[in-house]
Amino acid sequence: MLDHIINAAIAAQIFPGAVVQIARAGHLLHAAAYGTTMYADSGARAVALDDIYDLASLTKVVTATAALVLYDAGELRLEHSAAYYLADLAAEEVQVRHLLSHCSGLERRLAPLCTQGAAGLRAAAWATRPVHVPGTVSAYTNINSLLLGEIVAAVAGMPLDQALTELVLKPLAMSSTCFCPPPALQPRIVPSEWDTTWRNMLVHGVVHDESAYALGGVAGHAGLFGPASDLLHFMRPWLEGGAWGGSQFLREATVALALHNHLAGIPTAAGTELAGGLGWMLERPNFMGDAPGGSFGHTGFTGTAIIGVPSQQLAMVFLSNRTYPQRTPPPYRHQAVTGEVLAAVLGDG
Repeated sequence: MLDHIINAAIAAQIFPGAVVQIARAGHLLHAAAYGTTMYADSGARAVALDDIYDLASLTKVVTATAALVLYDAGELRLEHSAAYYLADLAAEEVQVRHLLSHCSGLERRLAPLCTQGAAGLRAAAWATRPVHVPGTVSAYTNINSLLLGEIVAAVAGMPLDQALTELVLKPLAMSSTCFCPPPALQPRIVPSEWDTTWRNMLVHGVVHDESAYALGGVAGHAGLFGPASDLLHFMRPWLEGGAWGGSQFLREATVALALHNHLAGIPTAAGTELAGGLGWMLERPNFMGDAPGGSFGHTGFTGTAIIGVPSQQLAMVFLSNRTYPQRTPPPYRHQAVTGEVLAAVLGDG
């Protein structure tokens, strides 16, 4: 059933290929690669299980996890103003917890700023003021994770790429996950899109997100590349009370705090409510379908998703390059496919 769902999606050209890995209680249930990297276009090849994808906004939850590691260490306070850690930040009323839960009131879009370069983009982000009182309206925006990444770097006392490596990637043995992948990894990287509006090239091995690209490929909201196996490592402490490799990566109480709904009673500007934790999306039917209560996950614009189902001790990683050859407008068909795959797995369980 699972194979049929994905192969049908490839036939419908929702994405050219995908890698899916699923584990329960740390034991691998399913690991398969499907389709090709670029349909039948020149240079396409069959997708391999260890292929590396542009993880897009899955970067956000890795950044959030690094922030929570610093929180556990007593080096970061969630109730502190973001401006406490970032000098000259205009949004003094925004707290770190608002950035983590996407209710900061900051709604400045970053992609249109890409032509201003790194300095101009940072200046615009630092000058942004909330359009809503922080903690009253939820809005999923890149600026929240961009600023959170800057806070992580400032508190850790090192550049963000190094901070995420030391705080998250290295401890969780995510050895093939990185920003700005070196040339040696290029053969394993799946192209994301033909950019015909700005870069005029095949986006392959460099970050797809325009604002992260303008920032040099390293940002709190996008830029990480990695394979499905590394993301299964990442999911384990979130399903095992913070434990990893015989030690405590995160405190159990911190895991519970992060997976608690911090957006209860906080609507979107449209008046709807979406459950969200600290860095995590909770019980989102758009890509989780009818997942059991307590399910958590995150998506990436390029066609990536990770989902955890605590009641089943289940972790699912779904990587695709649905933006190839070019992105499509919402609704995003690949998200429904992710939900169908999860339903098939849970139905078999």
